[in-house]
Amino acid sequence: MSDFLLLGQDGQFWTLALVAVLLMGVSKGGFGSGLNVVSTPLLALASSPALAAAVMLPLLNAMDMLGLRAFWQQWDASTARSLVLPMLAGVILGTLLFTVVDADMLRILLALVCYYVLAHRWGILRRLRLVATDAEGRTHTPRPGGLVGWILGGLLGITSTIAHAGGPAAAAYLLRFNFDKTTFQATTILTFTIVNIIKLPFYFAIGQFPVSTLSLSLVLLPFAAAGMILGVFLHRMVPQRPFFVLMEGALFVTASKLVWDGARGLMGLA
Repeated sequence: MSDFLLLGQDGQFWTLALVAVLLMGVSKGGFGSGLNVVSTPLLALASSPALAAAVMLPLLNAMDMLGLRAFWQQWDASTARSLVLPMLAGVILGTLLFTVVDADMLRILLALVCYYVLAHRWGILRRLRLVATDAEGRTHTPRPGGLVGWILGGLLGITSTIAHAGGPAAAAYLLRFNFDKTTFQATTILTFTIVNIIKLPFYFAIGQFPVSTLSLSLVLLPFAAAGMILGVFLHRMVPQRPFFVLMEGALFVTASKLVWDGARGLMGLA
């Protein structure tokens, strides 16, 4: 495989690229993008992080369009709209900090936010009396926006800009609402369509979207589409309760990996 070359990239690059793109397609197509956090780092094992991010962005834009078609108008527009300005601010900040941000501290901060959302969703905060409840002990579904929207929307913009890894922040925000699985999925797709469009001019401005990588993206495009189609199919097959158990489990595992990677980086073990 080491002798195989296509468009200047070896077999290891293409093997990891196919796995990363298929995984991202399945996640974006059916499971809320929560698993996308591993796709760009996986591709970066065989290339530079900058090349991995540049190859992935046009594929993400294409997958967003397929996702919009599959879940057209099944989203909650007000929730996605509440994230537009926070995401824009996050993309701008992520662009400014692209080469100087302490990625390890960012990983740990994002993980802590994810743990907080899961603790709220699992009723742990209610049992500890750390959230307000009504007379029957039930917590209220929050409204879109507010401080939490700015924090998670900003983190979504930053992490999406730096490594196309906004899935955990998006899942943490959207899991706060009592959406059914399809509204959750459709709103996730609409949210990422918006943030990935916002990112385009900034990527061009800092030279992170060279035209030379478009040929690599074009070769991978059919696999991105296949992953999306498979993800949409699996989304329709999985019942609602197992779907959210999977989303919560994926968010917990992702947050734990972020803590592990961040702690190792801060201790100089990465």
